[in-house]
Amino acid sequence: MTSKKNDIICTVATLFHCKGYENTKLGEVLTETGIGKGQFYHYFKSKWDLGEAVIDHIILEMAEGLFDNILDQPLPPKVKLKKMLDKILILQLEHEGKRGCPLGNLAIELSEHDPIFREKLARFFEQWVEKVQQTLDEMKQNGEISSKLNTVKKARAMIATIEGGILLMKCKQDVEVFRDIIEMIQFEYRI
Repeated sequence: MTSKKNDIICTVATLFHCKGYENTKLGEVLTETGIGKGQFYHYFKSKWDLGEAVIDHIILEMAEGLFDNILDQPLPPKVKLKKMLDKILILQLEHEGKRGCPLGNLAIELSEHDPIFREKLARFFEQWVEKVQQTLDEMKQNGEISSKLNTVKKARAMIATIEGGILLMKCKQDVEVFRDIIEMIQFEYRI
């Protein structure tokens, strides 16, 4: 991928995070990226094509930040969970709790309307559940949580709690709401 195309995708990822996919108009894309229509269509066939590239970019960034750098690392499972929660909180603090989760926002906005976008977003969340489940399975093997615990359900509940907490925080525009939810997850798992 060319550097200019990547720059466009990164800039538009920020626009989508702030305004959403539907509310980001092509004129704003051109203004924010400093390109003309001809150059836009050189890199992308349509706004949808750009949207797909942005979603792929955000998924790659999130997977690298949460999976590659934390959950797939050879660390004790409690350390992995703590680092994951800390990373998510830091990401929210960067924007004072006002923007929410870039993938969660897109999932809410686009899942009902675009099956390809929905599948890409669902795949990311499924991977996240799998990674958390594997971490919980490690905790189960270490005797750190009950051997009777259904780790798939618990992993889903944790992701739902995180994403729901982000939604509440965004709605109230108060990062303390999310900090409280992170603390409750940490308390539950003694991390």
